[in-house]
Amino acid sequence: MNSEIHSDSSDTKPSTSTNTKKLSIARRVSGKTWKHPKTATRRSQISRSLRKNWDERLKERNEREALKMLEKELKEEREAEKKRKLEAALKRKQRLEEKEKQEKLAAIYSATKLKRLQRKKQRNKK
Repeated sequence: MNSEIHSDSSDTKPSTSTNTKKLSIARRVSGKTWKHPKTATRRSQISRSLRKNWDERLKERNEREALKMLEKELKEEREAEKKRKLEAALKRKQRLEEKEKQEKLAAIYSATKLKRLQRKKQRNKK
């Protein structure tokens, strides 16, 4: 009698491997049953003609990095040149404004008074 109960209990007990399979095939929460689970691309799946070895990939990466560095240097040079031209234009504009100011003062003041003002201005600059 004990052997019958024992055998019955072992027959009714499902194996754990079938439970895990049933859980993995379980229905999706979103209900989108037509969506297949995505897997990572494997290098072994790519054909031999398309596959590149490590040395080739490393060489290509180094070439790309060198090209990026060159582009960066050229961009910095262009920006520096643009900045230099802008500063030169500002200085030129300031000199012209100062010259016009002096001409206006010369028309108003006498020559001696103008010289005194210029000397005073030079002392204040230092």
